Amino acid sequence: MPERFIRAVAARRARFGATRIGGRIGGVVGSRLAMRLSFPLIIGAICLWLLNDRLQHIDPAAIFDVIRIVTPGQWIAAIGATALSFWAIGTYDIVVHRHLGTGLSARKARISGAAAVAVAQVLGLGAVTGAFARWRILSGARPGLAAGVTAAVTLSFLLSWGVVAVLACMIFPGPTVPLMMAITVLTLAIGFVALAFLRPEMSVGPFRLRLPSLRAVTAITLLTIIDLVAAAAALHVMFPGDLNLGFEVLLPAFIVALGAGLLSSTPGGAGPFELALLTMLPAVPEETLLGTILAWRLVYYALPALLALIPLARPLAGEITSGGGETLEPAATSPLLARAARAECGVGRQNGARLIHGGTGSAIVARSGQTLTMMFDPLTGGARASQGLIASVSEAARLRMLTPAIYKCTRRLAGTARATGWRSLRVADEAVVDVDAFSLNGSCHRQLRRKLRHAEKAGIVIEALDRIGARESAELAYIDKGWQEAHGRPRGFSMGMYEANYVANQKVYVARRDGVPMAFVSFHLSRNEFCLDLMRHRGDLPDGTMHLLILAAIEDAKTESIPRLSLAAMPAAGVVEPNWVARIRAHVTAKSGGHGLTRFKESFAPRREPLYLCAPNRVDLIVALIDLARAIRTAPLPKRNRG
Repeated sequence: MPERFIRAVAARRARFGATRIGGRIGGVVGSRLAMRLSFPLIIGAICLWLLNDRLQHIDPAAIFDVIRIVTPGQWIAAIGATALSFWAIGTYDIVVHRHLGTGLSARKARISGAAAVAVAQVLGLGAVTGAFARWRILSGARPGLAAGVTAAVTLSFLLSWGVVAVLACMIFPGPTVPLMMAITVLTLAIGFVALAFLRPEMSVGPFRLRLPSLRAVTAITLLTIIDLVAAAAALHVMFPGDLNLGFEVLLPAFIVALGAGLLSSTPGGAGPFELALLTMLPAVPEETLLGTILAWRLVYYALPALLALIPLARPLAGEITSGGGETLEPAATSPLLARAARAECGVGRQNGARLIHGGTGSAIVARSGQTLTMMFDPLTGGARASQGLIASVSEAARLRMLTPAIYKCTRRLAGTARATGWRSLRVADEAVVDVDAFSLNGSCHRQLRRKLRHAEKAGIVIEALDRIGARESAELAYIDKGWQEAHGRPRGFSMGMYEANYVANQKVYVARRDGVPMAFVSFHLSRNEFCLDLMRHRGDLPDGTMHLLILAAIEDAKTESIPRLSLAAMPAAGVVEPNWVARIRAHVTAKSGGHGLTRFKESFAPRREPLYLCAPNRVDLIVALIDLARAIRTAPLPKRNRG
């Protein structure tokens, strides 16, 4: 009996304690929610208190007289400007959905975005009400996606608004911005753009955050300008015709006042908006200003909110088709890689490349921070498919707010790109060995013969790996680790990085001395070509070892009737270009060890085939060149190689 009594008391205390804890948690959450909901009301009350002295002398009848004298032409012009502003507002959502890769159509993204903002600006608490409105309108969207789109739209608009507000106050007459504030805002904006370019992906705890591309940033900025100018125009056209108020005077004051209203989260920005405009436009009679604002609110707030009831009542069903993921087919497991004309396409097994189709052909595309890049030449379809693939890459990039590009393509594909209006830049030469005609005889191979003798004299034996088991994998990983310690972090994206499963799809040659592995090379394979990929070696490597490894691959290619062996890219030679471009190319070549690589590959007397980077225009070409250089230098290591 005592034990049962003790247990009952303990259980009662546990329930009582849990109730108290739950009550405390609920109380904290409830109090925070109450504070958040009451904050806009407090702000509005403060603004009304500040306006009290000025409002006491205002005749309400005079305010409504201002509304009554608005002409039909003014109402129509205001409605037209409002439509333009909400077109830009809806397009914000298109940009964000494309950045997130939701697969939502442009029309439905614009409708949901414009309707959500129309509801949110009337109700206040835009981040909350906007998220609920988007969730309601897009019936196929998850709550988290609706909240994420709302947060992205809100944050990107506020950042752009800050920049536009500072520039408007600096350019036009009206409110002045403290110099330090202007410098701070513009510096932060430039820093954000630089960060988005140099570090497009960042880790925030367990999450990976992808910053918007330059195209997305530019689009949001231009849309913000259109939105703000059109909204200000909707207000300006409603002022009485005899009022001498220039648009250049109203615009900066309007932008600042609108921001004050948005930041306060009051319904319609009421209070802060009026207070700001009355303060910054003292020359405008108070009744005239308040009456015009009231008429403007009918057009810019009430009318869009009424129209937003339509998609709220009839949600758009079945829009989110991709679930926020990539819609292009992964290339890593595609059998097309084994049949590629350019065996180097095999790098698509590691760099996250996707298959893209256009016309009669297919190709692989890889995404980096700013670009969606078609790698090399078409997988299938040859030259006939080039034009269709260029169009497909352009469209796929547009839908992701990225710059389309083609990297390391041959002269023929570059010519097709130029014929469609694109620009091209020769970025490298491919070193190609004609397998059938290759011979060690002749003066062109004098250096190669000397290197091979050194390796043979050192006792180097070459082994072609038919399979990579646990022992071979450990040996290759050990060599790769030593190479990284001596040479630093490997490059990726368009170049391979060692990983056991990756090289399992390649032809691998190992150099041994007395049974000890000293170096290895790997080749991409297709039915038409061997292409050099990885070159790794230990620090105590005998001279000529790497040459002997390449010779073994050439001999095997000849045995297997493979007509072409590529030693991959090396710095371009004989390029006619401006001096500043030549200096940059020489600097990059020196920093990357290109001179030594060139001497090594030229010892095999290869044929040089120019390789090009192509993009739609000169600016895109520069963006793609810098972005691809960054992607190659900072490509993430294969997961099994980390740590």
